[in-house]
Amino acid sequence: MSRGSGRGGSSRGKGNSRRHSRMSKSQRDQRSNSLNPNNRASKSGNDNRSNQLNPNNPAHDSSRQSSGSSGRWSQRMDAKSASRIQAHADKTGMNQDFKSRAQSAAEKNEDEDS
Repeated sequence: MSRGSGRGGSSRGKGNSRRHSRMSKSQRDQRSNSLNPNNRASKSGNDNRSNQLNPNNPAHDSSRQSSGSSGRWSQRMDAKSASRIQAHADKTGMNQDFKSRAQSAAEKNEDEDS
């Protein structure tokens, strides 16, 4: 018998069977449904993505961050956070470059707020 012609031993030709063999039946069913383009859940996810990418759809605007003070601007670096980062960096001896960036970002944000 030539090499690789049997069912045993060789890992070739098994595809994803080993990767998904540890899944329970309900996990396999859920995975199949999410990959099935005829499934309702899959269609609604794709429709939502299409709507968000379509500039003529209202969902497009809500999926984009508007300019101004939205997003994570409320979590900008402040002096209190920068000093906390600096203290931790000094205590652990790590992230020395980040502590200087945190301090400069805090100073920059305070200058912009003034």
